[in-house]
Order: sequence, then structure tokens, then C-alpha cells
Amino acid sequence: MGRQGDGEKKKGYRALRLSLLLERLRHPRVFPKSLPALVREYQEVRTPLRLELPYYAARGRGGHTLIPWDRYMEEAEDALESL
Repeated sequence: MGRQGDGEKKKGYRALRLSLLLERLRHPRVFPKSLPALVREYQEVRTPLRLELPYYAARGRGGHTLIPWDRYMEEAEDALESL
């Protein structure tokens, strides 16, 4: 009795696996394509140098670059001086 029950369980297990496989093949998962990167050019990076603005030198990948001394840098300098 035990052996016949085991054979029926294996058949039922195979049938279940086969039905799940067929169901998966009938409705394949479609993964959405990732969106392209949104890149915008920063206007402040491409501004021409002006003599009336102060600049500070920063080291970048391509060498040194001049960055305008703006309100953010003033606030950062004040915060560092107060430490």
C-alpha cells in the first residue's frame, strides 16, 4: 500500500510541476526596460569667467578648474571660521 501511494504522489508532483511550468511559459514575466539617465548640463559650470567675481581653484579629474565664489561658499567659510 505504501509503494503504490508513493507512485501516485510522484505522478501528482510531476503533474503539478508541469502545470506550473506551462503556466509560466504561457505568461512570461516581462521586466520593464530601465529608463535612460536624465542628464542636464549645469548652467553654472559653463559660465564664462568674469573679472568682477572672485574664484577659487579646485582640483578635478582633468586638472585644476576655477569655481566662482558664491553665497554657498561664503556660508561654508563662515561655518568653518566659527569652529
